[in-house]
Parts: sequence; C-alpha cells; structure tokens
Amino acid sequence: MATPDEDEVLVGHYLKIWDSYGTPPEHYSSDAAARIFSFIGSGREERRLTSFLAIVDGEIAGSASCQLHQSPFPEVIRPEQRLFGYIWSVYVAEAFRRRGIALALTNKAVDYLKSIGCTTAVIHASDAGEPVYRTAGFELAKEMRLKFPEE
Repeated sequence: MATPDEDEVLVGHYLKIWDSYGTPPEHYSSDAAARIFSFIGSGREERRLTSFLAIVDGEIAGSASCQLHQSPFPEVIRPEQRLFGYIWSVYVAEAFRRRGIALALTNKAVDYLKSIGCTTAVIHASDAGEPVYRTAGFELAKEMRLKFPEE
C-alpha cells in the first residue's frame, strides 16, 4: 500500500492518465496538483481511500487507488446490501505495460474493497483499460451522458 510519502507519485500518475487522453496543458486548472493532493487526503479521512504501487526491479511501475464510492444521490439501502467501492487512476508506466501489472493492481483494489465490506466495485474504463477490467470480471453497466454543445 502506498503511504502519504508517495502521494506525489500518485498525483503524477493521475496527471499522466489525463495527458494520455490528449488533454491540452491549457485545460488543466492552475492548481491541479493541489486538488489531487486534497482529494487523496480527504479520501483517506472520509472514504477509506487506499492506493497501491507496483514495484518492478526497484522502480515504481504503476499505481491504482480505490475508496468508498461517493454517491451523487441519497443512499437508502443498508450498506450490507449495497455498498459501492470505486477504483480510479489505474496507471502503468509505458515501459512496464503488457506485463499484467494493471490487472494485478486492479485485483489488489478489488480485494481491498471487498475487505472493507463493499458489495460492488465500480470503475470507469478507458479504451485501453477495458480489456483489463473485463479480465478482472467487470461488466459493462449503463451510464448515459448528454454533452452540451459549446456556444
């Protein structure tokens, strides 16, 4: 498990994920790193956030974070019946890809979420990540979005 001393690594990995989507530098907020540090800190305090590092030959090859899901609506079902965990920021450095590291990190996160009583794990998959998550047992679920046109 990653410690707060490794938060800088987690922040860097999260930003690299957004970079991999082709996010232009001018689209990032000026305090992007501070926002991520804050999110990680409050997640540890309020949502049992835990992060995992993959170490290969003494190098940090990747990371993943997970936590109790923060529902956007009032939860009325008892937690033992419905408690969602959320996995986010699964990242593997390019030099270490295609070695099963993302799957191992995902499985670590799933095991952690089960250990804290979650009944379901949720992850939003990139195109590159979807086959990994399917291998881990995830299934597609319905989510609908409406993108507003720029005016």
